[in-house]
Amino acid sequence: MPPSLLDTPLADLRHALHSSPELSGDEAGTADRVADWLVQAGADRVIRRLGGHGVAGVFRGREPGPRVLLRAELDALPIREQSERAWCSQNESVAHSCGHDGHMAALLGVAQRLAERRPRSGEVVLLFQPAEETGDGAGRVLDSADFESIRPDYAYAMHNLPGRPLGEVSVRPGVFTCASRGLIIRLNGLCAHAAHPEQGRSPAMAMCRILQGLKRLPQQLPDDHGLVMITLIHARLGDVAFGTSPGQAEVMATLRTESDDMMRALAEAAVALARVEAEEDDLGVDIDWCDVFASTVNATAAVNAIERVAGELRMPLARLPAAHRWSEDFGVLSGGCEGAMFTLGSGEGCRPLHHPAFDFPDDLLDRSAAIFCGLVDYHLA
Repeated sequence: MPPSLLDTPLADLRHALHSSPELSGDEAGTADRVADWLVQAGADRVIRRLGGHGVAGVFRGREPGPRVLLRAELDALPIREQSERAWCSQNESVAHSCGHDGHMAALLGVAQRLAERRPRSGEVVLLFQPAEETGDGAGRVLDSADFESIRPDYAYAMHNLPGRPLGEVSVRPGVFTCASRGLIIRLNGLCAHAAHPEQGRSPAMAMCRILQGLKRLPQQLPDDHGLVMITLIHARLGDVAFGTSPGQAEVMATLRTESDDMMRALAEAAVALARVEAEEDDLGVDIDWCDVFASTVNATAAVNAIERVAGELRMPLARLPAAHRWSEDFGVLSGGCEGAMFTLGSGEGCRPLHHPAFDFPDDLLDRSAAIFCGLVDYHLA
């Protein structure tokens, strides 16, 4: 039987979530568990099936006022966990290797506090979002029919950050996480007998030129927009058949930029490159995109609120000199309000994000919940 919310330490809640991870789009069990906990906390309204399996708990204050949304993520990663902990993943090749179990537990800590003491005014929305890892969950939540009833005036999200001191709050105004997207280029030629390759149209040379060209593209674009990079992640030419000259090829790359405008320019340049090289060798070309993330841009007023709350809690604070290279879809939710994302250090010795042995540190849970509660009080007390 899952633990009850009100009388359970946050670490035990996290362990329960950690042991039953679910992939993006398949978070039904996690969502049901979270929704039950929000009911136990006495939420005035629990909304289910937001953009898929998303769940929101609404807690109303005694007086009218603004609405503050706090977000955590439901989904886990397709990673085989390497751990002998009692709470290790029980689902084969699925693990909370990004710490979303800890993010959820932190918001459940806020629910525990709200169960005892509502804000003086306004509303608090605890949003447990699906499909963050694939980049489409926030957009689906935004497009759902129920979102208008919880559209926030202020929105905040946290991500743990291995390698930084435990509990250190790091934030910056402007771009906080980069835009990224996955590019798939498929080249279509004509296979032939390996003894007579001239009778076919091999994509081999075009594939090589595209790989080289993609690697050079960031250096050919203006450098006044911050980070611009392309990471080659996969290439395949034909099939293993020594008697056959190949007829198909595939190239995959991840594009990453600090600015959404530069992402559009980089994407257009990559597509143009692929088409030119395909045409050179009389090949067909198909282009697909996946895992599309816009940059997350922090509002200055929301950053100021985070810094003030961190100071009141005597938490160490750092302003980041540059945006994080990794991507997040929180900016889709915060784009229409005063919103900001921040990171909390999970310790210099913590495993990196997406490592098979990563485990969210339990010592960070109360600190995470405390800064979220502080932000609620900042706006609604």
